[in-house]
Amino acid sequence: MRSGDGRRTTAGTFILAGAAALALSACSTVGGDQQAGAPQQESVATKLLLGNANPPPITPPVDDAIKRECPPIEILDGTAAFRAYDPPSATDPFSVRYQANLVDTARQCSSLGVEAAIRVGVTGRVILGPKGAPGAFRLPLRVAVVDEADKPIYSQVHVIDVVVPAGQTQAQFPHLEQDIVVPIPENRFRGWRILVGYDPKGVPAAAGRRSARR
Repeated sequence: MRSGDGRRTTAGTFILAGAAALALSACSTVGGDQQAGAPQQESVATKLLLGNANPPPITPPVDDAIKRECPPIEILDGTAAFRAYDPPSATDPFSVRYQANLVDTARQCSSLGVEAAIRVGVTGRVILGPKGAPGAFRLPLRVAVVDEADKPIYSQVHVIDVVVPAGQTQAQFPHLEQDIVVPIPENRFRGWRILVGYDPKGVPAAAGRRSARR
C-alpha cells in the first residue's frame, strides 16, 4: 500500500523482536514536530525534553545539521490508543476499564561525533471507562528507531505506571527516552523514522517496574 505522498507502507503489527523486519501500517503524527514557518510554540513533550536536568553528555564536534536532520516521529496506525476491558475478553465500549491515549511527542538529536544521541519525549493520558475506577495502571509503551529500509536500529518497550487519583477520572503521564545512541549514516538519516506507540504484546507476562529491552 502507498501513502498519500507516494511512500511505501506495509500492514503489520508493532512487534520488533530480534532481527525481524518491522511490519508497517499507515501512520500518523501526534504533536511535537513544528511545520516550517509555523509559530514556535513549546509543546508539553518539548518542555519535557528541555526541562531535563541531566541530559546525556555531548562531546565535540557538535554538528548542528544533525539537529535539523533528526528523524521525524510517527505513530503507527492502531498504536495511538490502548484499551483494557472487564472482563478481558470483552470488546464492547460499556466494558472498558480504561483507555490510554498518546497526547504529544517531541524529539531532539545531538551529534556525538560518529554517533548521534536521540532523545524522545512522550506525553499520554489515561481515561477511565464505564467499568473503571481510580487506581494504578500499567501501560506498554514502545519507542523504536528504524532506518530507510524499515530495519529496527533501536527498539525498547517500557512499562509505564500511571495513577488516577481518587475522585478523578483521568491522569496524564510523561515519558522521556534519552538513552538512544545510533551511528550517523551516510545518508544523514534520510528516510529514518522514530516510531512511538502502545505495544501490549511486547511486554513479558511477568514484567515488573523495569523496562523490558528487546
